[in-house]
Amino acid sequence: MTLVRTGQDRHAKWKAKYNPTVISTRFTDVQSVADARAENGLTIYADLDQRIGAILDAQGVTGPDRAKYLAFARKVQKTALRISGRALDTQVIGLKQYFMMSYKCEELILNLIINAILGYIPAY
Repeated sequence: MTLVRTGQDRHAKWKAKYNPTVISTRFTDVQSVADARAENGLTIYADLDQRIGAILDAQGVTGPDRAKYLAFARKVQKTALRISGRALDTQVIGLKQYFMMSYKCEELILNLIINAILGYIPAY
């Protein structure tokens, strides 16, 4: 027979696990590592926003449409930082199709974004 955790069980574990004193100690211990990682990550995405913003400006993308293209760029960048090779190509092709179908993004602009991030456009 399996044991099902109730809401009270989950809350009790959460409360024990997130003791403020323990959390403070853990955060203090890893602060320098976290600072370095945050600085690196934030720099990557700030640069990305500038590069993609220039592409969107050149293509005349304004208003709320910019948000969907920036979201696409961030997803491609995140994927590129985690995987490579054929796996990356497959993921990027899938993201491109998703944004074209779901958000009615223009393929030309998506290709420009992909090329700005990867340096090439994956083939199907």
